[in-house]
Amino acid sequence: MVIYTNLLFPIGKSDLKSLENLKLDVEDSMNFRLWFVAIALDNVDNEHPTFKTKDCSGFVFYCIKEALKKHDKDWFEKTGYKGPVFEDVKKYNYPNTPLGVNIFFNRKKYVSYVDAYNLLHYNTYFISYEKRYAKPGDLIFYFHPEDPEFPYHVMIYTGNGFVYHTGPEGEVRYVSYENMMLGDMAWKPIELNPAFLGYYGLKIHSN
Repeated sequence: MVIYTNLLFPIGKSDLKSLENLKLDVEDSMNFRLWFVAIALDNVDNEHPTFKTKDCSGFVFYCIKEALKKHDKDWFEKTGYKGPVFEDVKKYNYPNTPLGVNIFFNRKKYVSYVDAYNLLHYNTYFISYEKRYAKPGDLIFYFHPEDPEFPYHVMIYTGNGFVYHTGPEGEVRYVSYENMMLGDMAWKPIELNPAFLGYYGLKIHSN
């Protein structure tokens, strides 16, 4: 019961001033979402050599940072990206953000990386248990207490499915919503599944 209490009322509070500096306007949020999803999907069959932290949250962080970068010739050469091209975020480009590389909150301060627990509690906001309220570029989270080493899992919602990394020594995969619903109950993205925590939006988005 303590776990679920912490999920609803985590300890600590956000740095609202810093968050406001990082927050993107509507146009930038849209372009960020487009890059975020496209970069995630590109890694399914074309894993980027610049993707280094091979786990589910590491993959999300990679896609966030790459989506915020300036997508110039050098970026394309380094990543090997082969997907569609969109306008870049205008407010700032990672790592040259208002907070430098430290764009994730860990309940005390902004840092360059947080685990899935802190990503959930301090860097996202709850949207719904229903996908009709979510947008491409939102996230879904699961909590599996039977896995004490990695109980939290996160996936990127693409609009018709999900992209995720399977964990250490694993790979990047895409699965459609329909196939998720046909699979193991522990991974079904529905409120009836106690392991499913819902759809969440990144706090840097403008709704």
